[in-house]
Amino acid sequence: MKHSRSVLVNELKEDMELADAIYVNTGSGPPMLVARKGSFVNARLINILTKHQFKSVKIATSSPASPHQETSVPKSPLKPMLIPKPELSPQPVQKADIREILDIPAPQPTLSPNLREETISSISELFSVMSSSDENVNMTTAYQVVRGFENSLNQVLTAVTQDSAGLIQIHDLKSYDEYTYHHSLSVSLLAIATGQVLGLDDKTLKNLGRCAMLHDIGKQTIPLSITQKTGRLTDAEVAIMKLHPTNGAKVLKRKSMGNKELWGGVMCHHEKYDGTGYPMGLAGDKIPLFSRIIAVADVYDAVTSYRSYRSPMSPSAAYYLIRNEVGTAFDYDILKAFSKRLVLYPTGTFVQLSDSRIGVVVENENAMRPVVKILNTNDLIDLSNKKNVDLSILRVIESKQ
Repeated sequence: MKHSRSVLVNELKEDMELADAIYVNTGSGPPMLVARKGSFVNARLINILTKHQFKSVKIATSSPASPHQETSVPKSPLKPMLIPKPELSPQPVQKADIREILDIPAPQPTLSPNLREETISSISELFSVMSSSDENVNMTTAYQVVRGFENSLNQVLTAVTQDSAGLIQIHDLKSYDEYTYHHSLSVSLLAIATGQVLGLDDKTLKNLGRCAMLHDIGKQTIPLSITQKTGRLTDAEVAIMKLHPTNGAKVLKRKSMGNKELWGGVMCHHEKYDGTGYPMGLAGDKIPLFSRIIAVADVYDAVTSYRSYRSPMSPSAAYYLIRNEVGTAFDYDILKAFSKRLVLYPTGTFVQLSDSRIGVVVENENAMRPVVKILNTNDLIDLSNKKNVDLSILRVIESKQ
């Protein structure tokens, strides 16, 4: 049974588990979620807590906190006793060792960990500033936040457009705690990559990336009781939720952030290709290009992400879901461009098959159904072969190695 204890912010250490969700005040509107219960402390979170003058937070522990532990981190946390193994007992093979044996490089992320954390932090800060009332925002602080956001955006744009492989590897987008700001960054990466295939120039790509990062800023105006609800929304709650695209465009326009192209992209990202979307019921090419691109990236990232009320879809299942909605919800040309820059299963990715076997991707010429080498047996399973039609990839097994 897990318990909790308070730990001073200046004594927090990375990988401590949060006992409660953490929210920060935005100055206006509802508090903003910055970390879920059960997620782990990292440098970005410590930075946010310090900026918002938190004194302490609740950390999960496996035993009740004693009085002298209530506001400090124990210097020597207890560790489980390790029983020595016999000298000749083989040690478990690490994933990095398996890749070395098979001569398969580990998948390389599109963004460095530092750039990812800096960008997520800058998105979080910008959401806070943009959603605050003018009288509660220090203009110098606002300028610095916007400048930091634009600097991160420039670096992300460079990383995506100059990626030597020319590919966005979705496994990298899934390896962090997923809440609003991570989703915003993932959608931006996917949108920029798609725009590049479509031949958009650098200036337009930058505006597209900015629009994608800010596409959900209107959710800051929606009550947490709706945005964080795990059950089915009522009709009244759905109506309120549907206000977020228009509210987002209004917020950005009021703060003079962006231009008509950006505001239109944010406002129309829930329009559908057949005209059944919202808020205006636009159809086909009447929907702004940015919105049509973001719609695909938004849904793909959402359904492949973990949610408290459901498990994530596999990358291929998500792709097929979107493909089946082409002409109804999505633009075929956008999906075609999107698929050209997406590697669903990079070589070196560890996966679990539908028959529970674990393996590593060794060839991915067929993006949807790669060749997998089964661990322990070294059997090669070509999922594109007709004899393996009943097999599929159940999930990607994340690894920090």
